[in-house]
Amino acid sequence: MQRPSLAIPRLSACRGVCSLAAWLTATATHAHHSAAIYDSKQIVTVQGSVTRYEWANPHVYIYIEQCTEAGQKIEWKIEGSPPSILRRLGWSSGTLKAGDSLSVTGHPVRSASSKTLLPTQIKLAGTTLFDSKAEVAQLTSAGAASAATAASTLEGTWLTLLDLKSAGALEEPDKLPLTTAGTAALKRFDEKTMHPGVNCVPYPAPIFMITPDLKRITKGAGVILIGGEFDGAQRTIHLNLTTHEGAPQSTQGHSIGHWEGSTLVIDTAQFAYHALGNAYGLPSGTHKHLIERLTPSADAKSLTYHFELTDPEYLGAPVSGDVKWVFRPEQKFAPLKCNRENARRYLED
Repeated sequence: MQRPSLAIPRLSACRGVCSLAAWLTATATHAHHSAAIYDSKQIVTVQGSVTRYEWANPHVYIYIEQCTEAGQKIEWKIEGSPPSILRRLGWSSGTLKAGDSLSVTGHPVRSASSKTLLPTQIKLAGTTLFDSKAEVAQLTSAGAASAATAASTLEGTWLTLLDLKSAGALEEPDKLPLTTAGTAALKRFDEKTMHPGVNCVPYPAPIFMITPDLKRITKGAGVILIGGEFDGAQRTIHLNLTTHEGAPQSTQGHSIGHWEGSTLVIDTAQFAYHALGNAYGLPSGTHKHLIERLTPSADAKSLTYHFELTDPEYLGAPVSGDVKWVFRPEQKFAPLKCNRENARRYLED
């Protein structure tokens, strides 16, 4: 199948940096839901003891008990980033335990009846475990590798770096080239009733591919499989097919791959409708079409992921972007199955 000839407007570097950085700091790289329920103009600090630490997908939750000066005990719920993101920051399921003394600074929910915080800083015995201001810098960096290993093929574990110059599918949706239907869909989006994540439906590509988590590429009989830690989802790339004809629609669509030298070129169609398929609050339709290229670097220690996205129903023009993946074979790929109860917990606030 030939790649379409497209005049693709690139996302401007300045706009991408500003919008994606703002999105990250506002939602602590949640991506599962917006930070609209939190009061961004108010900051509070709570000190207390950990009563429960829930290491689950899509959010890590920490519950702490605060004892006020009047002797009243108040339980606070701290909504953290997904495990895949916190692992990038050095966290694990054993980072906290019941009885640990924490100091948490963050934005409270707007509802006065709820005691929930979106953290900007978390300290354990004076040691900073989380700082939202440093989070972006940590996610844009690959960090040091335990071994200078080069990839002989695309197979293995890859670290996806956050790219601030190409906001891609996470660009502020109102800045994307929208059709009339796209603008209308964005205005009517209600995350509490329309978010697929509450039913553990994962994000489709290209969002799947540019999320700053670990990816794992494996080969099967006539296929290449790409898994992601963030949603625990997996894509199947068919190498022995030349058409999408007869393929059913699905969240990740139907993907056909072929090689151009060392570059894997992926053509994907047959996407099912997804309420957040093109950006947060911006759906993707059944005519969405995606061309992707995975190109290894000369030293085979990284690769460039490039995407070209069209969706005539919601996007008035094609959109493209590039993200770097770094080879990290020593890192454990450990996706967690989405916990539906956890996924719906933000609806309580």
